[in-house]
Amino acid sequence: MVCVSRRGANPLSAIDKFLIRFNRYLAYVLIAVVVSILLFGYRLTGNFQFIPQGLADLLHKVYLNIVFLFLFLTHTLLSLRIVLMRKNVKKKFLDVLFIMIGVGVFGVFSFLSLRLLLAWDLRM
Repeated sequence: MVCVSRRGANPLSAIDKFLIRFNRYLAYVLIAVVVSILLFGYRLTGNFQFIPQGLADLLHKVYLNIVFLFLFLTHTLLSLRIVLMRKNVKKKFLDVLFIMIGVGVFGVFSFLSLRLLLAWDLRM
């Protein structure tokens, strides 16, 4: 099956097909991460006893948030690129801009999350 843009003029390149497929798989991984964040957050209320409270606290507040942030930004920016690709807007400038936005937002929020980890370690 050949993937064709909406206007039917330009067939998609191999990298575009890969990005579309990668974005779909990324959504499933993102759903699993969100479910695990909810599960460990529910453990913090004291209802589940299968994992220690401190580990659930660390996973919920720090580590899974960084993974979620990376996956969410990647999925969102790839989806935006796919929408623009369907409108026949393919420019290297936009790709570079999306990468810069993703790295910048990820850097700021992962710094804030790791700062929370440092505060958590100092508290113990």
